[in-house]
Amino acid sequence: MRSSQSQPTQTVTIYKAPQKGKGQKLLKEGFQAIDFPNNPPYTDGSCYFAGPNDRSIAEEFNHSYKEGILEVSINRASYDQYFKPLEYRYDEKDGSERIEVIVPQSLFSILNQFPRVLKPR
Repeated sequence: MRSSQSQPTQTVTIYKAPQKGKGQKLLKEGFQAIDFPNNPPYTDGSCYFAGPNDRSIAEEFNHSYKEGILEVSINRASYDQYFKPLEYRYDEKDGSERIEVIVPQSLFSILNQFPRVLKPR
């Protein structure tokens, strides 16, 4: 017999260090194709995030950009369906594998459905 108690919704958080001058825009307007053109520095038009629950990659980029770190919280089911297949190994640091999530423009409308917060440093 199943328990009648519902479990809290699990969320996955991914992290973005916005480029200089883009933090507030991404926070307020969300991710738009115009902000990620198919030319440098976004050679493929995708948006790059530090992977689930590990903001270390975003922190490294924030040292240069100094815009803070944008956190996007996604429910587990949606993350597994849309974003988990976009995970790639970034590198290894302190013995831990670090993951990045590369979100193409075609998924920006889905990404924008989830809450965002911009945290300083």
